Amino acid sequence: MGSSSRNRILRVALAAVVLMVAGLPGGSLHAQSKPKLSAEEIARLMDNPVGELIQLPIQYDRLSVRSPQGDDARAVTTVKVIPTFPLGRGRWRLVNRLVVPHVGLPDSPLGDGPSGFGDLTYVGALTPSSSSDLGRGKLIWAVGPTLVLPTAGEGSLGQGKYQLGPAAAVAYLGPRLTLGLFGQHWWSVAGDAARASVSQTNLQYFWYLRLPEQWAIGASPSITIDWKAAGGTAVDVPLGIGLNKTLFLGPLPARVAAEVTRHVITSGDGPEPTWGFRLSVTPVIPAFILRGR
Repeated sequence: MGSSSRNRILRVALAAVVLMVAGLPGGSLHAQSKPKLSAEEIARLMDNPVGELIQLPIQYDRLSVRSPQGDDARAVTTVKVIPTFPLGRGRWRLVNRLVVPHVGLPDSPLGDGPSGFGDLTYVGALTPSSSSDLGRGKLIWAVGPTLVLPTAGEGSLGQGKYQLGPAAAVAYLGPRLTLGLFGQHWWSVAGDAARASVSQTNLQYFWYLRLPEQWAIGASPSITIDWKAAGGTAVDVPLGIGLNKTLFLGPLPARVAAEVTRHVITSGDGPEPTWGFRLSVTPVIPAFILRGR
């Protein structure tokens, strides 16, 4: 697939997000009736990863990696825009999540590292509209498909394969503690025949402890398993900690977060991740506000 075709797919995907969000019941992002929610109420809604919120996270990641030859560590940077929006008003809700990454690879002795759009990922997670009681908290879950489109502008920024697989999420939302796991697995089904086939697992675990004044301590790192890595299965396990705060940026509620990760288990013959840093801003709009409820 040529770069012009990839860019066309990316533009269509982004346009689809805008149209789907704008087309939610209520017809506009400026509905007439908008109940006022406090920062604490917004914070509780945001603790649910498949809740009734329209979110637009903008996430910056900087990952320090060391080459297999033991050279000095270099940085891989990624900026992701992750539109997340629910559809449906009955017993079930479909939560759509689109990951649009812009990747910057480290420089080499031969020149500047490449940068540009990477592969696009979509998840459609079906979840009950009502959560289940579990002790003093709530239990929520979701299942659905996940797919990857080879939209990368350059070969080194993506895998060159169409990929499909399952996704599932489960979380406990307690009075102060949130615990959860969001798993995805992808198998390549088509794409560039010259590129290696794909079988990869991503397990994002998250924990957050609520503090006063809408602060929280916690993290959401991702364990990755590449089942077809060169030299055998490659596993990466990070531990993380960070702070976030839910506040209002003007009239718009948002969560601002910073997180540091240390990669404690790594295997495989590829570059070895060591430390990571994440900074994110997540503006939100409760979907029921758009419906004028």
